[in-house]
Amino acid sequence: MGSDLNILFAVSELAGIVKTGGLADVAGALGPWMRKLGNDVRVIMPAYRQALEALATDVVGAGEVCLGPYGKMGFAIRQGTFDGVPVYLIEHNHYFDRSGLYTHEGQGFGDNTERFAFFCKAALQACQLLSFKPDIIHGHDWQSALLPFYLKTHESGNAFFADTRTVLTIHNGAYQQHTDRALLGVLGIDQHWYTPDFFEDHGHINLLKGGIAFADKITTVSSRYAEELQTDLGSHGLAHIIGRRKQDFSGILNGCDYQAWNPETDALLPANYSLHDLSGKVVCKQALQEQLQLPVSADKPLYGLVSRLAGQKGFAYLIPALWQFLQDDVQVVLQGSGDRMIAAELSRLVSAFPDKCRFVEAYDNRLAHLIEAGADFFLMPSLFEPCGLNQMYSMKYGTLPIVRAVGGLVDTVKGYNSAGGDATGFMFDSADSDALLHCLNQTHAVYQNGQLMSRLMVNAMNESFTWEQSALDYLEVYRAAVGQR
Repeated sequence: MGSDLNILFAVSELAGIVKTGGLADVAGALGPWMRKLGNDVRVIMPAYRQALEALATDVVGAGEVCLGPYGKMGFAIRQGTFDGVPVYLIEHNHYFDRSGLYTHEGQGFGDNTERFAFFCKAALQACQLLSFKPDIIHGHDWQSALLPFYLKTHESGNAFFADTRTVLTIHNGAYQQHTDRALLGVLGIDQHWYTPDFFEDHGHINLLKGGIAFADKITTVSSRYAEELQTDLGSHGLAHIIGRRKQDFSGILNGCDYQAWNPETDALLPANYSLHDLSGKVVCKQALQEQLQLPVSADKPLYGLVSRLAGQKGFAYLIPALWQFLQDDVQVVLQGSGDRMIAAELSRLVSAFPDKCRFVEAYDNRLAHLIEAGADFFLMPSLFEPCGLNQMYSMKYGTLPIVRAVGGLVDTVKGYNSAGGDATGFMFDSADSDALLHCLNQTHAVYQNGQLMSRLMVNAMNESFTWEQSALDYLEVYRAAVGQR
């Protein structure tokens, strides 16, 4: 099935080394699978302080790049290996030796555009210094979006890259990196490219938009999100540019890491369980109730949530719905961090319903696993969701997801209706508290019907979303890209 391609993943984070979101999971999972399929895969990323602490590396080269009037700036190339894949770190202390990847105390670094422009230029030079001639450079989100532009303009006469093609994956179209037009010279973007068809966006430079314009192929992380990105309502302003590239645009669903998220083998749980023996799930529910000091009861339906506290995740209508729903004989456990105002609202829920609701303002991986295993239902009412992973985890753990009909949630969850059938969870359409509350009441009714609840749990646990299939789908995109030569 392999293509013997030379593939470079240019990423801003990699699961197992540094991670803030799903981008890291994709990069971490696809590399090993592409190697299994017979390709030579390398990963290149910035040498963040955290990355240097997490990965043993040796210096294997050095180079320098020019950012407009700043002149030449040097960098070192460090090499390590992670999960069998060579990983190159671009070391430049001024840009990357910082306490955070993109932010400090919640605020984005003011020079983020320059930092990742430097990374993109250094990545191209590193290929030459290492004599690694990629057939495909696969960039991810705005942090790598300048790579297709630099390859097709700055490197257009470079024979080394004559056969190199680019793929750009949009993990979340809401993050585009708008920046001041005064940086055109620093970024090396000629005025010719500063138009609405390329980088210009309402008087600013839009890095993601430019990347979409120049990449040979563009992907996103689910089929439904690919459709939404072509609509005015769901595109975050990108509908025009994506519409122009429609023939080169596709959605590929993320896979799930079942080595880390599998109730049969999960070492973070007090008891393991399987589709054929669910006794361990009862133990996990009791352990979750005890740990968070909720009344221990196997009969009360328990609803869990693990999420960033952000508007994208639907808290504007989830919180009003919970104020109503918690009047019933239910329990709700919420874990997350982020927006302080959302956190304050969730804390008020706990104060109002001290025997029914708990909120943990943090991300605790062990608790996240326990919530997935111990809850009966998982709340994921996102305003938009490019792919989502927690609904996949939940189904494997027999915890029925409650989702809104958007993005990858539609592609992975089969919503319940009165016929039951092959449902694996519950789904509502409108982004409002009434629609969500109706769905929550529906789940409560299903919970009272033990036979029906068991059938839905079996359906959910039988679902499987593998990275192998995702890798095969990406490989088809790569083949199509190199076929353009």
